[in-house]
Amino acid sequence: MKVSWPTMSADDAAEIIQHNDMVAFSGFTPAGSPKALPAAIARRANVLHQMRQPFQIRLLTGASISAAADDALSEADAVSWRAPYQTSTGLRQKINQGQVKFVDLHLSEVAQMVNYGFFGDIDVAVIEATAITSDGRVWLSSGIGNAPTWLLRAKKVIIELNHYHNPRVAELADIVIPGAPPRRNSVAIFHALDRVGNQYVQINPRKIIAVVETNLPDAGNVLDNANPHLPADCR
Repeated sequence: MKVSWPTMSADDAAEIIQHNDMVAFSGFTPAGSPKALPAAIARRANVLHQMRQPFQIRLLTGASISAAADDALSEADAVSWRAPYQTSTGLRQKINQGQVKFVDLHLSEVAQMVNYGFFGDIDVAVIEATAITSDGRVWLSSGIGNAPTWLLRAKKVIIELNHYHNPRVAELADIVIPGAPPRRNSVAIFHALDRVGNQYVQINPRKIIAVVETNLPDAGNVLDNANPHLPADCR
């Protein structure tokens, strides 16, 4: 099965997401998390709220995402429920004030709980990738996290195709989704070069409903080559 998908702006893609949707973002910390859709979703929320229409999403991630993304969504009052972890000051304040429901969960348990159906359906997954193919192979970028589970479980998928990353970054990936306990086998890695999975995630290509092209780096700190305290072999 080979299909093609519409390429659209982040704002147009945000129109796909509806009030109270369960939305899952890729990434693990800012690495591999969506860059364009969070701000676009926040803009959509602001517009609808000005029209006195409700719009909030329930947001799942692999870990934290960029604080700027959570900040934008929080300031727009665009999130009603969040799991499993976040680092945004503004969102933390809303959680502590009871304005946003929060599930503080061990990161290793999130994908399993989604597979068990404890959080209900994922309506839309927003996934950063370096490449996709018409038969549904998705090569992820700098962070894997729970993105493979989101891709397989989501009803709809929006791909942020980020040209900033060299596509060869996917060669670092070794993606495998283990079985459910108590029938989960051990991971057969015994040597440094052993691999047990794939460099990509295979999904039904018809689930991909939009592609948003970006060219943006991951947020976060970088090594300062001019820092005299940085060891020479790290420069």
